Amino acid sequence: MRYLKNLSLIITFVFITLIFNGVVKADYQATVVITDGSTCELSSKATGKCIYQNTSLNSTVPKVVWLDTGDQVTVLTNKASLNGNKYCTGRYVNVNYSFPSKPNVVYNGYFCDANLSNGSVNDNLKNEFKNAGFPESYWSKLSILKTAHPNWTFKAINTNVDFNTAVSNEAGLGRSLIQVTSSTNNEGYLSTDSGAYNYYNDTYTVYDGSNWYNANKDTIAYYMDPRNSLIDMYVFQYEALAYEKKLQTLSVVQQLLNGDYLNNFANSFISAANDSGVSPVYLASLSKQEVGGRSTATTAISGNSFSYGGKTYSNIYNPYNIGATSGTDNVYKGLYWAAGSGLGYNTYDRPWNSMDKAIRGGAKWIGANYINLGQNTSYFKKWNVVYNYNTSIRDRYSNYTHQYMTNVQAPTNEANSTYKSYYNSKVLDSSFVFYIPVYNNMPSSTSLPNTGNQNNYLNSLTINGSKITSFDGATTNYNYYADSNKNSVSIGANPVKSTSSVSGCGNVNLNGTTTVHTITVKAQNGAVRNYIINIIKKSTNQASTTNTNITNTTKQNNIPSIVSVLNSAGIKNGSSYITGLGLNVNSNTIVNKIKGAYSSSSITIKNSNGSNNSGLLKTGDIINVKVGNESKNYTAVIYGDVSGDGRINAVDYVKIKNYIMGRVSLNNSYREAADANKDGKVNAVDYVKIKNYIMGRTTINQ
Repeated sequence: MRYLKNLSLIITFVFITLIFNGVVKADYQATVVITDGSTCELSSKATGKCIYQNTSLNSTVPKVVWLDTGDQVTVLTNKASLNGNKYCTGRYVNVNYSFPSKPNVVYNGYFCDANLSNGSVNDNLKNEFKNAGFPESYWSKLSILKTAHPNWTFKAINTNVDFNTAVSNEAGLGRSLIQVTSSTNNEGYLSTDSGAYNYYNDTYTVYDGSNWYNANKDTIAYYMDPRNSLIDMYVFQYEALAYEKKLQTLSVVQQLLNGDYLNNFANSFISAANDSGVSPVYLASLSKQEVGGRSTATTAISGNSFSYGGKTYSNIYNPYNIGATSGTDNVYKGLYWAAGSGLGYNTYDRPWNSMDKAIRGGAKWIGANYINLGQNTSYFKKWNVVYNYNTSIRDRYSNYTHQYMTNVQAPTNEANSTYKSYYNSKVLDSSFVFYIPVYNNMPSSTSLPNTGNQNNYLNSLTINGSKITSFDGATTNYNYYADSNKNSVSIGANPVKSTSSVSGCGNVNLNGTTTVHTITVKAQNGAVRNYIINIIKKSTNQASTTNTNITNTTKQNNIPSIVSVLNSAGIKNGSSYITGLGLNVNSNTIVNKIKGAYSSSSITIKNSNGSNNSGLLKTGDIINVKVGNESKNYTAVIYGDVSGDGRINAVDYVKIKNYIMGRVSLNNSYREAADANKDGKVNAVDYVKIKNYIMGRTTINQ
């Protein structure tokens, strides 16, 4: 925190007791609990009337929020204890706090002054961090952690990767997801890129389950930026995941799993750590994140019968959701992988027909395929940027591939669970080692995007009371031809989303032969979109125009182009190919998508032999799209489907192998489909990627 009134002292969270009255400013996120009540009870059975909850208290509270960078609180008083309770290591600080969005609503309560210090970085620490390879923007937060935990060691991992390049790659469709519900996150965090969002009907593409969507670049940048998680409860995503027997004991695992069904198998996580060399705390935290969180068994660890791939299985367990790649039936897909025999192999002790066997076998798989390859932290398992510094991974995977999870918040969630377990077990001051990535060209800071709906499109436009029937909200520049004797026109507009505001409507005075007028649409989250209308007075000898007197400057006859229709439908397209179709997609799905974007379009899909295709889409299928007088043929490409049967299996990687050895040729769309990692080449990397996909080790992004 930083004093803004009468004081220049910088205040940040750490275990030193320095308290002054004044206004303070948060330097980074801290867990905060708020209430309208004027009193605060800090105890294990608190009623919830607290503004700040130290993470050790585990109080039941009405609402958890975040103090973020720039938020301000006013320190009013402080006490050595509260109602006889001594949960703070120092004193309780009474504060009031108001949200920037609700300045007139003030919340009262307490937090611990043990979380405050002057935040200065002494010369010894500066030298330590500099020699470790950290840029100066990391120093202040590392100083806080080091002061609070002198036995911790921080090692900089130079990824030699441009930060914006990394973010752009991780923003690929289906690669970085975030869950949004009425109480979780916000739609302002979601991507509006083509394929992830349809502006016309304000719908986001679901990539997993019913509410997992592509995160936007600002959200991805925030969670990728290590400086946003250099605080106690989040730093453990950088913890080295090798097994440390003195630290990661059975009691620590039990603390982590307290109240969870998985606690019945705490001993199995210890055994798994001995087998694999992977931290049992990490394994337990990962399992809790993937399949736990309840007092009863979830589907992946229930052992109940299920059907997948035409067969029925029972007594199969997958406590880490290995192989449960995003998409429909992902849990059953993972259980099918755990059955092993159904895929023709039984590596890592498969089939996993008991929880103990599954916990131990899964740990071996995680160790062999991630931890021992350089993806040795929770962070690197989600954000694979280790190619340049770890030679053991180079021959197998490139950056941004082979990522264990798609959830952008998973490393943070796992770190928080680990922190609480270590705290409760009183081992936080032990000798932990953290491997923290550093990128090239990092911005000065990153923050989550504004919340709220992002749609700033117009749904309709009227001029002089006449609705433009062929108006397209994706086009922002129009010409309107007014009679030469007109001195003004009346413009009206309606947004796609009612939460957006529109300005610039009403009477517009005409000056000269051409008047340029702007209609501005501001989305709920503040994003602005401008529509330009060039109002041109017709000369007396100019031919009459349409009954609306308006033309789209980027279209002919107000009929959209095929490319704009495909983009609106969220379908990736190039000069020859349509991609991003996914696996097991029926041809009717594509037809409905395109017609949903432009109902007057005509679509036919034929197999590569010329016959009509009304079933599964495959590499090599010919998709003809007609919009108005424009007609174009595209060839479908499903990356990994080299054989053109709509599936990815052993036939495909054998084809690539034979192609590399010069035994067969691959032409056009089939060669494109063979480039599974999309680097413009077909080589052993693609062969390995498809093989690993079949084994459930990686995904193939379409």
